[in-house]
Amino acid sequence: MKNKRIADISIVVLILLFIVITLIKVKFRNNGYFEMLSFIIEASLVGSIADWFAITALFEEPFLVGKLPIIASHTAIISKNRDSIVSAVASMVQNELLSKKVLKVKIKDVNIIDSLIDFVDENVKTRSELYEALIGYFVKKLNNIDTMEIARVLETNLKQRIEGVDISIYLNKAISLGIQNNEFKKIFNIVVDSIIEYINRDATKYILEKFANDLLKKEANSLVMEKIIGILKSVNAINTSDVIMSTLEQSNKILLNLKNEKDLLRCRIIGKIEQVFEKVQTDNELKISIEKWKIETLEEISIQNELNKIIKDIIRIITEKEDFLLNTSLNKYNEVERDLISEEDIRPIVTWIKTQIEKQWDGLKNNHVNKRNIDQFIKESLFKLMESKYESVGYLVKQVLNNMDDESLNNFIKQKSGNDLHGIRLNGSIIGALFGGIVFIATHLIYDLILPNILNFKF
Repeated sequence: MKNKRIADISIVVLILLFIVITLIKVKFRNNGYFEMLSFIIEASLVGSIADWFAITALFEEPFLVGKLPIIASHTAIISKNRDSIVSAVASMVQNELLSKKVLKVKIKDVNIIDSLIDFVDENVKTRSELYEALIGYFVKKLNNIDTMEIARVLETNLKQRIEGVDISIYLNKAISLGIQNNEFKKIFNIVVDSIIEYINRDATKYILEKFANDLLKKEANSLVMEKIIGILKSVNAINTSDVIMSTLEQSNKILLNLKNEKDLLRCRIIGKIEQVFEKVQTDNELKISIEKWKIETLEEISIQNELNKIIKDIIRIITEKEDFLLNTSLNKYNEVERDLISEEDIRPIVTWIKTQIEKQWDGLKNNHVNKRNIDQFIKESLFKLMESKYESVGYLVKQVLNNMDDESLNNFIKQKSGNDLHGIRLNGSIIGALFGGIVFIATHLIYDLILPNILNFKF
């Protein structure tokens, strides 16, 4: 402490000055200037020593004072009166410094939500130690999550929501929008390509030829028809292979034309599909059938395992990314992010989660109404907490101070106010010098000027 060092040096200097001025007075007797200087130094020294004693006596017994019982009983004030001091400090903190009224005023004046937003943004931007610690805690909690339980809850909630939705209302609109969508056109063409591929298989040709031959045999139900068909086959008038090839050729042409968006048959097929789903709006029996099918399907299917896998993949990607972030330089972050998110089915989900978090955070920062409501909620929560726990303030202060031994308590007070206390010692020496000079001047005025004139005054 700076003031303690200066105050200690001032005492040593004053003692040396006192010795020097005393020796000078011995040689230069009856010198007014030296007399005044000696008086001032003595007064300053007395004030300095008195304040040193007073400050030291607060914490311990000053040097050799223990041999003076009357004086010693008034030293080590803090240690001897620690119970009353601790109680007084606790009462002052609870009832004055941190009173309910003061705390409520201070809390009302603080914009908590803006400070909290700035704090979060700054920690995220700088990747602070607090941010890393929170991410580590978050990752640890994520890894301990029961993903199957979450999948079960998600499946249950999803089924409940679907059960409460009349899908017949949305089915027609969904199909109409879907038919107009480019994705439907792609799917329609894929179905057509699949049919073309299927009918051109060797197995399909074999099935058609067998069907044609069986049909001819069935028609040859009499000896006459059998002879006629035999004669036609012999002259190649009936060739099932040619018929099948011709049929397949025509079928391929029709199917290939279906891929043309302006094809009349394609337009008719799509129109029929729309008519079927339009019927859903007016046919109550069909609505009931759809609802029944929906309920039965929901009861039969289970997507827990699929949901569990998706949740695990999301958690794995998030935790791997954040673990990497905590241990690797930021300039490599994007490269590794691309490597980690390689699963095409999980990428949209992770991207959606990230987008939603950023969107909600930006929305919160720009929504003054929500910020005001959240700020008010936080403050009300603090007020409630304060009301329920306020009596503990004084108790906590007492606990902290009572856990200190005498030396620790003294050191605590010295650390907090020791510099100011030793400043008192400096003030004591300065005030002593000033007061000593004033007393010296006043004394000489009285004894050298005023009293002689009074005594010599003739009535």
